[in-house]
Amino acid sequence: MNGYVCVVGAVNIDIFGTPYSELKEYDSNPGKISTSLGGVGRNIAENLSRMGIKVELISVLGKDNNAKAIVENSRKLNIGLSYSEMMENENTSTYLCINNVKGEMQVALSDMKIYENMTPNFLSKRLNIINKSKACIVDTNIPSLSLKYLMSNVEVPIFLDTVSTTKTEKIKDFIHNVHAIKANIYEAEILSGVVIKSEEDYEIATNNILKKGVKEIYLTLGAKGVYYTDGVDFGKLPVISKEIVNSTGAGDSFLAGVVWGYLNNMGLVSSAQAGLAASYITVNSPKTVSESMTENHLKQVIKKIGGI
Repeated sequence: MNGYVCVVGAVNIDIFGTPYSELKEYDSNPGKISTSLGGVGRNIAENLSRMGIKVELISVLGKDNNAKAIVENSRKLNIGLSYSEMMENENTSTYLCINNVKGEMQVALSDMKIYENMTPNFLSKRLNIINKSKACIVDTNIPSLSLKYLMSNVEVPIFLDTVSTTKTEKIKDFIHNVHAIKANIYEAEILSGVVIKSEEDYEIATNNILKKGVKEIYLTLGAKGVYYTDGVDFGKLPVISKEIVNSTGAGDSFLAGVVWGYLNNMGLVSSAQAGLAASYITVNSPKTVSESMTENHLKQVIKKIGGI
């Protein structure tokens, strides 16, 4: 593919701690601590790069050792950071999770204050590079006014990851310029104003979202697959396999697969298949972004389910 895509969103350092035995409060607990790179925007950018797509990632980093790790990793993955900015006196966005002995989250802290610097003014200086791209992928970790600015000024197709119910609230009133949205049921309820209790509600809720100007919706249903619609064509596809090694990052790779499908001139159904194929590759890896994610692997999985 000639050209590039822009990803506007979060870049995090994720720190996980899991104790060897039951957690004791007010004490130092022996356990295993691991660090990895994360952030919805960064994860999508890595997936796209592994799929052979040139990516410019637009975000903010602190001037710290965590940022150095992100820059080095991005260089290895051919993810462009020329339009990201290193901020003085700021911490690179960090997520700290303390698990219980079963590996389930007990408590977590997120230091994402740095994203307040991704203001409309910050984005206006990068609008030209965004509008020369093939597509702009946006996550909702950035401020509400900045999301509104992008919706009003970006001229290329916007692919939106709603991230969470809380962050969906920030954008629900201005999705008029979105080409495609990837959302789960709870996020779709906020966007549509419809309580989704059954499969019949999928169509009602997504039609409400389409009326706001969105062209395509991919409603992710976890183990039940995905419901897709553009207001004319619609349907539901099952997951490829219910066997899961690690579900973290499945949604990020799904949207990357949809974008890959769009860039390869695929239609609604084929793009949904590409999203499911990308998710399948991801959930069969212990990592948030699978190292086996390649364009050829993606095509093989799509063919396996009768696509392409």
